[in-house]
Amino acid sequence: MNNNAVLKLNKEIESTRIKLHNLISEKKYDLLDSEVIKLSQILDKLLSQYHELN
Repeated sequence: MNNNAVLKLNKEIESTRIKLHNLISEKKYDLLDSEVIKLSQILDKLLSQYHELN
């Protein structure tokens, strides 16, 4: 994977992390909320992709 793809993945991870943080706050820290779970799963997949590169 080239540097541009890694940078794009990094930006996507950071953006998703911020969205998840905001959503958790919005949902009053209900970690079992379906939206929180879905976004958390997306972030987990992105992080797995990143770790596969290293």
